[in-house]
Amino acid sequence: MPKLKISPLILCLLSSTLLLSAWNKDKVPTTEPEHQANTTTDPIGQLNQTPIKSFAATADDGHDIAILDDYDQRFTDMSDSMEIELAKMQQANTLTPEFEQQRQKDNAQSALTMLKALELKTEQGRYIQGLLYDYWEHQAKLIAESTLSATPATADSGQQINHLNEYLHAQSQLHHWRSAQTTDSKMQPE
Repeated sequence: MPKLKISPLILCLLSSTLLLSAWNKDKVPTTEPEHQANTTTDPIGQLNQTPIKSFAATADDGHDIAILDDYDQRFTDMSDSMEIELAKMQQANTLTPEFEQQRQKDNAQSALTMLKALELKTEQGRYIQGLLYDYWEHQAKLIAESTLSATPATADSGQQINHLNEYLHAQSQLHHWRSAQTTDSKMQPE
């Protein structure tokens, strides 16, 4: 069976689409922490959502949520700008595979740099940061491998799906945390 090549930009778009569709569903049930390490795929390699991990609420939750939201917005803006630039270049027939690959490499490196710079105070914030960092570190590795070889990089599709599951789990975890924070603030007396 041929190996799949999934570019980081396609993965971002796919993950954003899946995340948006997940947000339209009711609350995701929480499970015990010992079951959280299981990111699974079914026998044909489809995405399976990792359960939300429970964390104790802290006074710093709002701080970390705001920092992660800011990271997400800045990174999304940067990625969108890059996508527009690449689309314009492709339309003008000036886009080369080398330039596109360099932009993908820059995008992954920017994500890693931005994530490293986050000063998060909570265990849950650092958990989400770690999931995102692992995802982008894997993407950077795939891009670097494809740069070094004469043929496009092909990754084990199961491994790619596991990393995408981690990314989607980080996004779901942040959304759940944000939702719990707004629910808690509505319940507190004024």
